[in-house]
Amino acid sequence: MRSAVETPTGSRAAIRLRPVPRYEPPFDDEATPQVWTSSRQLTLEWPAESPSAPPPVVEPPVVAGASGDAKLAVRRFVRLCVEVLNGFRPAAHLRRLALPSRAAEVVAQGLTGARRAADLRRARQPTARRPPVGVIKVVLCEPRTGAVEAAVTLVTGDRTWAMAFRLELHQQNWSATDLVII
Repeated sequence: MRSAVETPTGSRAAIRLRPVPRYEPPFDDEATPQVWTSSRQLTLEWPAESPSAPPPVVEPPVVAGASGDAKLAVRRFVRLCVEVLNGFRPAAHLRRLALPSRAAEVVAQGLTGARRAADLRRARQPTARRPPVGVIKVVLCEPRTGAVEAAVTLVTGDRTWAMAFRLELHQQNWSATDLVII
């Protein structure tokens, strides 16, 4: 076996091949484990699990507050809803943030809310600057991992509204399953 590789040009440094050192596992001088018992120690006898028993249900840990991902999804959905209510976006834009099976109901609620906001703005101040819909407060909770529910307090001029919705995580995307504007 050669210990160095020669290069044809001679300008490069030689590469040395060294044998790998032998590896031995650490020696275990305690073949039998030490048992430390006393005459006053109680013995714990665990019941043997039967093979037909169902596995125990493991509950996910309860997290105080909502996750950062859920908060970001709520903020995005609230911003889009406010733009729909102010007339800057059509209500159909809510469809892309809704679960496909529930999209028609979510869009219908957004359309109803946008019409009501437009009627309120026209009735209050027909010629003057119309006040936009604004967000006063957002309260959210995550009852389980992958689902977040939010209640939003909205204001238009001197009128206060409420909006509630639920977002669920489906295929790595937060999708609205319910929307109610009161």
